[in-house]
Parts: sequence; structure tokens; C-alpha cells
Amino acid sequence: MQLPLSLLAACCAVASLAAQSNVERIANDRYTRSHDYDLIHQKIEVSHFDWDSTSFDGRVTTTLVAHRATLDSVILDAGAKLLLKRVTGTGGAALRTARSGDTLVVFFAKPIAFGDTARFTISYHGVVESGQGLTYISPDGRPHRPRQIWSQGEDHDNHFWFPTYDFPNDKMTWEVVATVPKGMNAVSNGRLISDVTAKDGSRTLAWLEDKPSATYLVSLVVAPLVKVHDVWRNVPVDYYVYPEDSALARPLFKITPDMIDTYSRLTGVAYPWAKYAQTTVADFFGGMENVSATTLVDWLPGPHDYQDRPWYPWILIPHELSHQWFGDYVTTENWANMWLNEGFAEFMPGQYWERTLGTHTAQDYYLDEYDQFMQIDHNRRMPLAALGSNNIYPKGALVLRMLEQYLGEKPFWASVHRYLTDHAFDNATTDDLRQAVLDATGQNLDWFWDQWIYQAGYPEFTVAAKYDSAAGTVTVLVQQTQQDSSKADSTGLRFTTPDAFRMPVTVRVGTAAGDVTARALLSRRQDTIVVGNITSAPTMVIFDDGNTILKRLTFEQPTAWLATQLQRDPDLWNRHWVIAQLGQRRADTAAAAAIARAATSADYFLTRAGAAGALGAFPAAAALPALQSALKDTSAQVRAAAVEALGNLGGAPAAALARQAWTGDTSAAVRAAAVFALAQSDSAGRRAVVLAALRTPSYRDAVQNAAYHAISRSGDTTMLDSVNARAGDHRFASQTLAVLASRGSSRALDLLAGHLDDERPYVRRWTLEAFRFSLRRDLAQATLRAVSGELKFADTRRATVDLLQQWQKGGDQNP
Repeated sequence: MQLPLSLLAACCAVASLAAQSNVERIANDRYTRSHDYDLIHQKIEVSHFDWDSTSFDGRVTTTLVAHRATLDSVILDAGAKLLLKRVTGTGGAALRTARSGDTLVVFFAKPIAFGDTARFTISYHGVVESGQGLTYISPDGRPHRPRQIWSQGEDHDNHFWFPTYDFPNDKMTWEVVATVPKGMNAVSNGRLISDVTAKDGSRTLAWLEDKPSATYLVSLVVAPLVKVHDVWRNVPVDYYVYPEDSALARPLFKITPDMIDTYSRLTGVAYPWAKYAQTTVADFFGGMENVSATTLVDWLPGPHDYQDRPWYPWILIPHELSHQWFGDYVTTENWANMWLNEGFAEFMPGQYWERTLGTHTAQDYYLDEYDQFMQIDHNRRMPLAALGSNNIYPKGALVLRMLEQYLGEKPFWASVHRYLTDHAFDNATTDDLRQAVLDATGQNLDWFWDQWIYQAGYPEFTVAAKYDSAAGTVTVLVQQTQQDSSKADSTGLRFTTPDAFRMPVTVRVGTAAGDVTARALLSRRQDTIVVGNITSAPTMVIFDDGNTILKRLTFEQPTAWLATQLQRDPDLWNRHWVIAQLGQRRADTAAAAAIARAATSADYFLTRAGAAGALGAFPAAAALPALQSALKDTSAQVRAAAVEALGNLGGAPAAALARQAWTGDTSAAVRAAAVFALAQSDSAGRRAVVLAALRTPSYRDAVQNAAYHAISRSGDTTMLDSVNARAGDHRFASQTLAVLASRGSSRALDLLAGHLDDERPYVRRWTLEAFRFSLRRDLAQATLRAVSGELKFADTRRATVDLLQQWQKGGDQNP
């Protein structure tokens, strides 16, 4: 691994860990685990699954190569609840073992030499805490919830169901052989090499993953699944869903082959695995990129739901697919470099949409990433490459987008190709990507890596522009105002923010005679850019034309300049920023007119939606005509934004328009917005609308959730019984009871506490979640202390005691 001089100096410095900077820790591979063998192959056999005891029988045969002379034993990760039956070496001879917690030591019959191969088999009875390694799902009397089991390995949970080396810096091939009950299917990695049905109806399916990857990507799903088959070139592309979802599968997943093709062309690396399966399961957090066998949550949209652009095909499917290259094919060496997996996976969907739906769609995608990034960064500022970094998804996507814009499309993808091929079926670190850029383009971007990846934050620009008619110039003064204010943690590590970011920037000045641009390199706390050849007064001044820098921008300008930019600038982030500036000028009729014009005539729906939403802060006389027009927009997102704005406007005319949307629109998102708008603006009709919304099914419960939100926001306790009656249907019912209790309703608290003794386990879990996250802390603690000894169910008593102890230790600090 080659390092830039700044990193090389850091590596050579003699310093204690407490004194090391973040870049030094990353460069020194501080977070990479050592082990003295190379895991080659594992055959994982599982059977006799029992849902009541969350147990199974297992046998794992491990092949490894010694990386140490006279290797007499190996250390494996193995969950403490895995009950060993027998450990045998070649020939069946018993091997001695030792255990401590989740660590298993296997002693060889005799030491093996460096480079020699060892093989041994561990037979065991596996017991798991459901949710650690394996999750056992029972129907619990709920629809769309068949009995099932699914695995989840990332970060290091697979050792809870099979003994292995559970860290990403070793790769192996593997087999998963699963014997499942009658009526069940089993999906795992690689290709299916056998499928045998026994006389009792049980099936034994054997899957072989014959290309190496990390052990956290070993996966298994056991459920009553049907396969919907597709293909990319000669590679099987399969969608495994519940039988009742079979008609929904192809409309949702049919984009997958085209995504595979696009990613293969962009990276120059053809899809590298034997198949690609997407399997849907219950209670999953989203998606997991297991090698060739992604696991996804079972939220399949129906035919009418696509008008609301559901998250599932927009982000989830392309994100998890991109991991097959970034994360599975090339895997982070340690979790401090995890942004290499997740940043690329979050970046790639925007690239797909750009090539299929155009530039505005990509800008739309990255604008959403920007909003997420800013929220996360506000909560805690961390670098991309850092252990436990909180911003690896959106910041990773945005930094890669910047890198693409800085290098240019062809050099960027040549660099990505070099990165992938240099580390194919292997591990990589952050600096390996920098080296790939250097090798592919000749550019050493150590400065880019230092400020955007190893350090935290982003530039906060305060800009001012001055026109000099005599000189024919516009002078742009650029100040970087970001502060480096983070504090060191208990180990002495402090995440620094650069005093000044170095980046090229383009300024565009509009004039009656045409636009004039100037490009400059920003590198100091204060820079000055002079744009010449300005022959008439500017009509607009755009700082960072094309939005090539991740930033926060303060730039006071005349309303006329902003209005012109909103009408002419093709970049969606810039438009988004302009709408925010104009939206603060609520008494300015020109600002209102510019936003109204954008709400009804902008060429991309996201701009129209943003403008429609901003109109909610303007006087009704200026806003209502445009909002009425926006309610007829072909985009559901625009209509929903318009309805939300109507709720903010208030008044009888706004309420009448919102009611029309509630009764007449086909979009669940629009109807959900109408529920909340009417709850704000129609006090007389609020109750009837909210109760109707509670009875209205929709995708991801959008309409019902809007009703719960409206009740929580208003504090209306007259609907307590209606909310309480739905505690077994929606988890937000318990959350709403908790909010009302926090606002002073003793009856809401009593109803909520009563659900701790509900016969249905999932209702009890939802109730505890409400105590933990939505109920005022003092009320939650006092109530749980009072009832914990009298609760009917042992699992809830244990969970209650655990939560109280966690609070006592100071963890989970919510208000």
C-alpha cells in the first residue's frame, strides 16, 4: 500500500495511541484485526429449526491455512449459546477445545507449519437470542407474516449461528446446506447445487458460493417463498417473495437486470457472482447486501403506490445491488473504512437514475442525500473514514459525487475500475482508493482525501458580490466561516475540521448580453474572485455554478437576482437554495411571484414541489392561486407539497382545497398531507377526517400515520379510544398514547401501561418502544418501576428491568 507523504510521516511518527490523530489511526490500520490463519472454505450445515426455542442443529467444516509457524490452535468467533457436541479433525479424531464467552479455541492434534492446510468439523446445537445472527419470526396472528427465519451478519453477528472468523479482513468460499420443514424454501449465497425433498416433506437445499467474500456476508433465509425468475445475460436474477406477493414482485423488481447492466458498464466490471437473488422477509430494517443474495424488507408496493415514488425501487434496490461490487467484490478491510462499502452504495443509485431518467433525476437524488447529510452532521460531526462514523451513507455519496465532478466522468470511472480490479475478491482501505485514482489519472489527491475523508465538516461560505460598472467587473468576496470546535474523546481522539477547504469553483454572472463565467481555486479563509467583461448590470450571480462543492452558503442578493436564477439555473440544489432565500422574504411581492411562478411552471417536479411548499409562509392572496394550480399537477409530490402549504396557510379557502384533495386524490401521500392540513386548518371537521384516516389503509400506513401525527400534534384526547383500539394494528398507536401521556393525559398513560400485559408479544414490544422513545423520561421511569414486578410475561419483565438499568447507567439519552 502506497501512502502520500503526509500519511507516511504519520505512520513513521512515534506516538501513543492517545496522541494519534484520526488520519494516523486509519493509515496505521489501527482498527484491523490480527489473526494467524487464512480462512479458505466453510461448509455450514443447519437443520431441525425450532421456533419456540429459537434453536437448530449445526455442523461446520472449516478449511484454513496457517499463517504462523507451528500453529497448534486457532481462535474462532462462536456465540456462547452454541452448545458444542463434538469437534473432530481429519480422520474423525476428537480435538480439544477451550471457550471464553464468544471465543472458541480449537487445538490441533499436532502443530501445522506455515502455509499448511488444516480441516476440522464442529458439530453443535445452536441456540440464539432471536435478532442476533438469526431472527425467528412467528405469525403472531398478524397477516402477511408467515413463519420464517433470516440471518443478518453485518457487522459481526454471523458467529452467533456458526463458528467462524467474524471480521471483514479475511475472505473465504462457503457452502450452506439447510434442511427446512415442509412448505419452506431456503435461499442462500451462490448457486443451488442440490434440492432434495424427503418423505416427510422436508427439503434439503445446498448452496455453493465458490468465489471468496467476507464471512459477514454469509446468509440464509428460511420461509415459504416462491421464486419469480428473471435474467441478465446468462445470469439468473430471481425474486423470492411470499406466495401472496407474487403478483407484486415483477413490477417492483423488473428494473434489476437493467441496473445490473448499467453498473457493469459504469465500473467496467461485469456482475461477478453466479446469480442475483432478492428475498423479502418480515421485520427487516431495510436491506442487506449478502453476496448474490440480498435480503430485503417485505414492503412491496401495490400498483397505485408508484405515483408516490416509494423508497423501495428509488433507493433500496439500487443501493443493495451496488454492494455486489462495493462491499462484496471489494470489501472494507475494517469497519473504520466502512464508507467504502456504504458511500459507494449510496452514490451509485444516483448514477443509475442519471443514465436512465436524466441529469435532473440524479440531482434530485443527491439533493435528498444533502438534506440527510446536513441533519446527521448537525447532530454530530465526524469524518467519513473513522470508526463508528455516523455519516458514511449520505456524505460518502456526496463526496464521491464531488470527486466525479472534479475528475470528470471518464477519469473518475477509470479510477473506480482500477480500484475494483486491483482489489477484486479482496479487501481495501481508504488510501487504496486514493492510490487507484493516482494510478488511473496521475493525480495525487491526498489533499482531497485529507479534507473530505479523514477530517470532518464542510465549507461554510459567506459570499458577497459587488458590481463596478466603470471597470466592467463583478468582485466576489468569499469567506470560509466554518469552525473547528469538536472536543477530544476519552482516548484523546479529536475530529478536526479544516480551517479552509481547497476546491475549484465557478462563478456565473448573468447579463443582458449573456452569461460570463470565471473559475478560481479556493484555498484560504478569504478569497476574492474578479469576473471581468461585464458590460451591463448583472441579472444574477451564481456562486459555485453547477454545485460542485458540498457546502452551506450565505449570499445576500437582490430579489431580482434570485428570481432570475430560479428561472434560469438548471441545477436543482441551486434552485432549492434560492427558494429557501426567497421564502424568507414573506413581505416581498416579487419574491412571492417568483416562487409562485416556479410552483406552477418549473421544468422539474422537485422544484415545483419545493416552491409550492414555500408558498405556505406567504400571504394567502399571493399563495392560493398558485397552490390551487399546483393541486392539479401531474406529480403527486407537488400536490402533496401544495396541500401541506395549505395547512400552513390556514383559513376557510385553504381548508376547502385541502378537503378536495382528501376526498378526490388517488395518492396516499397527498391524502396523508391533507389529513394533517385539515387537522391544522379545519377545527370543526378535524375529528371526522382524522377518524376516517385511521380507518384508511395505505402503503406503509401513510394515511393512518398522518392521523396519529395529527392527534399527537393537537393533543386531542377525545380520540383516545380510537387510538387505543388500534394498538395491535399499528406501532404508532402506542407512540401516540405515549405522546398524549407526556402532554398530561393520565388516561393515555394508563392505557399505554396496560398494553405491557397484552397477550400478543409484538404489542408488548411496541409498547416498550413507546416507553423508551416517545414517553417523557420521568413518566416512563416512574411507571415502569411501579409495574415491573407485577407484569404477567417474563420476557416483558426482563426487558423492562433491562431498560430501567440502561437508563440508570445513563444510556439512551432521549428527552
